[in-house]
Amino acid sequence: MDKRLLLFDVDGTLIRSNGAGRAAMMAALTALFGDVTTADGYRMDGKTDPRIVKDLLLAVGVDKQRIESSLPLIYDRMEAEARHLFAQHDITPCPGVNALLSTLRARPDVLLGLVTGNIARTAPLKLQAAQIDPNQFRVGAYGSDHEDRNQLVLLAMRRASELTGQPFTGEQTVVIGDTPADILCARAGGAKAIAVASGWHGRNTLAQYHPDYLFDNLVQTEDILTALLSE
Repeated sequence: MDKRLLLFDVDGTLIRSNGAGRAAMMAALTALFGDVTTADGYRMDGKTDPRIVKDLLLAVGVDKQRIESSLPLIYDRMEAEARHLFAQHDITPCPGVNALLSTLRARPDVLLGLVTGNIARTAPLKLQAAQIDPNQFRVGAYGSDHEDRNQLVLLAMRRASELTGQPFTGEQTVVIGDTPADILCARAGGAKAIAVASGWHGRNTLAQYHPDYLFDNLVQTEDILTALLSE
């Protein structure tokens, strides 16, 4: 039986982190590079972590080559800060997520995955903090894999093919996310785009990017399933 690959974004789609990811990143960058307060008005939604790190550090005069060479150390520190700070934030599932995932886990015709700008080492920590088992997502592509989010869907499809032996293309793949960047990365991979206004972008904004389906949230399980599994 061929499977459908369902790739979920994390922040604003599966969980609300209430600033936990931002706090962990800022703590890591401050510890390693000093004051980065110019980031106070910076919008992180839809961007990959390495893109955010580079933007913030370039803004305070850190050399690009130094940033690139420091990324492994930055990721180490981000994970350490996340393990400490996530417990102090109220990280919760978005509406409808638990019921939808429970239904999808029971289906043999779907493969659950993640496509997120988070690095691979902090994404599961966010899910765990929201009481969502990260192990149910058997494949993923992360910000730590590529700075350009539009490369991540193709990478996730390749990993899904390697895991299952089934060739995955955009025709078998669905991206579920809450930002215009999620819709654009779905299009870059030839995948179906399902947008949910459960994050920081309203329906009107998301509609301008022409997703295949647009929902307020993931509460209406049957309607969501129809969108996910339709040809």
